[in-house]
Amino acid sequence: MRVPGLIDIVTVRDPAALRAMAADPRLDRPQTGRGPLLNRLIARLARDTLKADNHLLPSGRAHGDHRRHDLRAALSARLTAPGLEAALDGPVRDAAVYVAGGAGDPLRLAQGLLGPVLIDGFTPSDDTVAAAATIGRPLSGGTGQQVLDWLTGRSRRARKLLYGAANGDLNAVHAIGIASQNLAASLDAMRAAGAATPAAKMLAHAMIAPKRVLRQGTAPAETLGGPVRAGTLVLLSVEDATRRTLDPRVAFLRDAWSGCPAHGFVPALLRRIWTEAGGAS
Repeated sequence: MRVPGLIDIVTVRDPAALRAMAADPRLDRPQTGRGPLLNRLIARLARDTLKADNHLLPSGRAHGDHRRHDLRAALSARLTAPGLEAALDGPVRDAAVYVAGGAGDPLRLAQGLLGPVLIDGFTPSDDTVAAAATIGRPLSGGTGQQVLDWLTGRSRRARKLLYGAANGDLNAVHAIGIASQNLAASLDAMRAAGAATPAAKMLAHAMIAPKRVLRQGTAPAETLGGPVRAGTLVLLSVEDATRRTLDPRVAFLRDAWSGCPAHGFVPALLRRIWTEAGGAS
């Protein structure tokens, strides 16, 4: 969609084009002040939803942001820390009970699984679960929902609450506020699959991706998704592409410069939960 001076957006659904464009450093995280009028509004809203107490989360930082690289390295270290598997024994058991058909709140369970990865001794509370649910509404909604959220400040307050609960750890805010929602959906998908479902098939369907990922052209470029101008917003429909391919490389944008360091950790965690729940091998 392009109306000169008003809006310039490219939507990408083809999995091959999406993976190539996600890896292209000319398509960076949105910056305010670029592109036509509505692009600037959308970019501002997108950046606002990825801040906690006015600190930009890792998922909102640009390709060349040195702090992004530091946060990424810190997350990678925590994902491979000694003792992590043992620290997750209890949360894995609780999640397995839910997957097997028992009681539980999937978002609380997801926070219980991800929180201890980054915060020693973390336990979800009613406040952290409610905050994550509040954050999820503008993230999964359209521009109208984001405008409403920006006006009311509800998500902003929720992100500030999580910033305090995470002791200022931006990786942890992302984990318990944003990534926990995808993991909660994964637990629901596993629960619905039924114990007789082969593990490989279950894992393929339980790879839940963000609905969309937003990028912005920093210079004119020819891409597999079409021509991009400086300031063009690119909507990568990651959820749709993941459902079409059942490919974890798409779900985690593994080969992109912004690829999630947890691309190996999460599938292993889901398989562990599945085994604990008595699922088929």
